[in-house]
Amino acid sequence: MGAMTGHLAPLTVHPDRLFPSDPEVRSVARRLYEQVRERPIISPHGHVDARLLLEDKPFADPTSLLMQPDHYVTRLLHASGVSLDELGVGEGPMPEELARNAWRWLCTNWRVFRGTPVRYWFDSELGEIFGVTERPTTSNADALYDQIRDRLSEPSFRPRALLDRFGIEILATTDDPADDLAAHEALGQDVSVRTRVIPTFRPDRYLEPLRSGWAAAVKQLGARANTDIGDYAGYVKALEDRRQFFLSRGATSSDHSHLDAIAEPLNTREAQRIYSLAMKGEATAQEAIAFRRHMVLEMARMSCEDGLVMTLHPGVWRNHHPATYAQYGADTGHDIPVTVESPRRSSRCWGATEPTRTCIWSCSQWTPTFSAERSHHLPASTRRCTSAHPGGSWTTLPKYARFNDQSPKSQA
Repeated sequence: MGAMTGHLAPLTVHPDRLFPSDPEVRSVARRLYEQVRERPIISPHGHVDARLLLEDKPFADPTSLLMQPDHYVTRLLHASGVSLDELGVGEGPMPEELARNAWRWLCTNWRVFRGTPVRYWFDSELGEIFGVTERPTTSNADALYDQIRDRLSEPSFRPRALLDRFGIEILATTDDPADDLAAHEALGQDVSVRTRVIPTFRPDRYLEPLRSGWAAAVKQLGARANTDIGDYAGYVKALEDRRQFFLSRGATSSDHSHLDAIAEPLNTREAQRIYSLAMKGEATAQEAIAFRRHMVLEMARMSCEDGLVMTLHPGVWRNHHPATYAQYGADTGHDIPVTVESPRRSSRCWGATEPTRTCIWSCSQWTPTFSAERSHHLPASTRRCTSAHPGGSWTTLPKYARFNDQSPKSQA
């Protein structure tokens, strides 16, 4: 695809996209951007599979790269009447004709992405990476498919080459606590890989007794940690041991996403009682939720002790449509946001008691706006995290701790 053909609208990527509309403020944004645009990228959260980088195989086609794994794309198309079967949701790479047909659905329904972050990313990907100059339509769908497929066959479009091209210095993946992290270790030992690929501890499935297969997952976790999870104490130890393993492989954070941001402690006897019931599949919904809220607080306690930055992004009702979940599996695009009250209901994590407050504020590197001059607000005994990447620290205050730029003391 070279110049525009016929009446097709151009696909343009405006250099000031996402900048403020006010001319004076936009001018400042331009100057700031010019100073940092060539700097290496530090990516603290993402969902790239480390095995994809280890194997470094060419991407198969535009559909399996840009559509199938992106549930935001498939959700918008499905909301416009396209069957998830037609889009290959829940499947691996599709045969050529099916993959091409799914791409046609995308191009035909291009209008539904207008005004969304999905459209922003598509414009950037198609225009800046693949050199597409025409806006997708029904009439040019096959030509665009061929153009992108041909580019993907080039060595410069393989995973590791793109990693270098994008200037990614550090890439944090999102990983199951029972993962052996063998791919991360192999990448770390490969001198040809210039990007530091580090894991992130994502324990959600082990904290939610209401999830299908929870007891089996906990047993798998215990086996991986070589720890007896027959009681609550063993379960907690297995989580602690796996966190240490992740730390030994370069992890700097844990990542948590639950329906709410509530953290409420249980006494040990009650935690043990609910754990025993949950392992037998007999815990009530109320008991399971109470256990998860207690374990979120335990995750905060562990962060105090091991230094993993705790990141929370609650407020998503995942897999809310039973029929779709049953047919296509988890994380296939049926998530909706829910209202979350964070500061007061999570106050036990960051302000109600001294131990948990020191966790939230100490397991972070200081930022320019929350600098060392404010550190006197924290107790002298507060343990500060020391993990940093080559060239300096990159982690920032956890998202849920950034409220009105005020000190921990003022929030107690």
